[in-house]
Amino acid sequence: MEDEEVDARVPLIELRGVAREFEDDAGVRVQALADVSLAIEPGELVCITGPSGSGKSTLLNILGCLDRPSDGSYCFAGRDTAGIGADGLARLRRDEFGFVFQSSNLLESATARANVELPARYAGARPHERRTRARKLLESLGLGERLDHRPAELSGGEQQRVSMARALMNRGRVILADEPTGALDVEQGDELLSRFQELASEGHTVVVVSHDATVAARADRRIELRDGRLAGDSGSLARGPSTSASPSGTARGSAGSAGVLAAVRDACACLLAKPLRGLAVAFSIALGVGAVVTLLALAEGIGRRTLDMIDPGKITINSYGAKDARVRLTPEDAAAIRSEIASVQRVLLRTSGSLAVQRGDVTDSTDVRAQTQSRPLAFGTEEWPLARGTSLTDRDSERRAQVVVLGPTVAEALFDEDVDPIGEQVLLAGVPFLVKGVLEESPRPPNVDLPEDWLLAMFGDVAYVPFYTGLDILAPGMPELETVESGGSTLTAVVFGNLTIEVRVAAGTVVDEAAAAIRDLLIRRHGREGFGIHIDNERVATYEKLWRLHPALQAGIAAVSMFAAIVGVMATTLVSVGARRREIGIRMAIGARRRDIAWQFLGEAAIVAVVGAIGGLLLGYFIAIGVAALATPEGMIEVPVAFAAWFVPVALGCGVATGLVAGIVPARRAARLDPVAALAD
Repeated sequence: MEDEEVDARVPLIELRGVAREFEDDAGVRVQALADVSLAIEPGELVCITGPSGSGKSTLLNILGCLDRPSDGSYCFAGRDTAGIGADGLARLRRDEFGFVFQSSNLLESATARANVELPARYAGARPHERRTRARKLLESLGLGERLDHRPAELSGGEQQRVSMARALMNRGRVILADEPTGALDVEQGDELLSRFQELASEGHTVVVVSHDATVAARADRRIELRDGRLAGDSGSLARGPSTSASPSGTARGSAGSAGVLAAVRDACACLLAKPLRGLAVAFSIALGVGAVVTLLALAEGIGRRTLDMIDPGKITINSYGAKDARVRLTPEDAAAIRSEIASVQRVLLRTSGSLAVQRGDVTDSTDVRAQTQSRPLAFGTEEWPLARGTSLTDRDSERRAQVVVLGPTVAEALFDEDVDPIGEQVLLAGVPFLVKGVLEESPRPPNVDLPEDWLLAMFGDVAYVPFYTGLDILAPGMPELETVESGGSTLTAVVFGNLTIEVRVAAGTVVDEAAAAIRDLLIRRHGREGFGIHIDNERVATYEKLWRLHPALQAGIAAVSMFAAIVGVMATTLVSVGARRREIGIRMAIGARRRDIAWQFLGEAAIVAVVGAIGGLLLGYFIAIGVAALATPEGMIEVPVAFAAWFVPVALGCGVATGLVAGIVPARRAARLDPVAALAD
């Protein structure tokens, strides 16, 4: 109806044979209106009266385009409203009508000025203009000092005046009032009626529904309904076409809608007004996001630790294959690798076996190690420091000296606290060895945190002997079980004895090429391939192949977590829609289109989703740490967790997606509510 020229001979409001039927809960058809025909001209002050149940409110709802007739026609300014869609009727209510309800129907979350501004916001009016006009309207109604007060802070009369200002905000031609004086005292009611008379004199059409005879007496025209039918009409005393009330009086934005920013502002106000409702939804999202972050942190920690423990520049060579086909590796093989493969930086030979160790009447079994590295190495690369004594030397190995460096656990088992082990003698498989040194406790691997007790149990029970001495006593060969008689005790020991060659190549070397050269060299030397070559790079490649499966697994678990969150959020939001039906009805009555309602609920969902996602990040951080702590057995290696920067966008994306997906159904349901049914709640 905007900017249309209306024929002065056409009634502003015209009903022809209008009927309205409803179906009650029992399925029975109820006739609310029957064959109502009337015309209302611009500038009339009309009072619709009649007993309860006569159809007064139903007629007012049809006049205000909140409801449609079951039969007959309703024309506004010469246009049949039957051909207007839901959004078109919303625009008609926004631009042409103003509603004054018995209970004022103000939004509890908004201030007086924000309530008055709302119709202009839905019309797309510029912010400065609508703020200025809202302030002037409230000041003209004596509420200049109450602009920033919410409805709960206003009296009943003040709330009704705010409702009046809201009805006038968009300069609509028709003011519809349903029992406007019902909740007011005599003085306040008289003041309101005087304002209605002023509006009619200014050219507005005012239609009031009331039981009050005083209200009917102040009206220009009285229409009486009984049993849904027109029972009386005092006739029109119209003042003629409006000169001041104009549907185009409020400037509108280019879109003619509240817009996304307005929806976000409304959403923020509603969330702040009912914070527990929003927090419940945010918590549901936070749980889902927290589960995803926890999963990612554990997976990332395990991945990083695995890669930290892999040495990409190391090649390990062992005897391998069927017993008759195995190659017995020798120190000469190591010397050939060192001299003939240019990229080799270091070659380490080692052998080990579990042997009986004895001192006096104390007998134990320990891991005896022999390696070409003079100082013992912890975890392959780090030197293992001594607590006392001296290290083994190359000369000890060359002369096959029977000397030993004990680990802390072995030394503690064999010697009392007041006895210095250095220079004392112990027996290894019955062979006497002189203790030359004792290692410190708890060597620590690089980039890995290990519990003290775990380190002592796994790495403290060792004894190092010179390399060639070890070759003699460890009986080179493949693993087998041996029975050792020592000091009257019989111990079964796993004697490994096979020689291991560990090669480290220079930085920048293609490890696969170096390994291939070593394989060719050993095959030439032994005539067969009875050995195995292990490259940490191959372990990296294998790990990466397995790791490619993790995103699918993580995505599946994340999807389950997000689905649970979506269900929870959707259920909570649907309950919220039910609890806010009246608010939705108010917004629709003052001109909100379906998309405006949908945008508001989606805006709320997005805001809550962001809050939930941020909370989920923090929750996931602490849950991951807690899970790692609980999942770590006492004294064992700690379950790793790690957090990456990309967790933030992933968590925020999951949270926002959850909120929006879960908010779509409630937003659509809210947007499709019937305004009359919503206002009746």
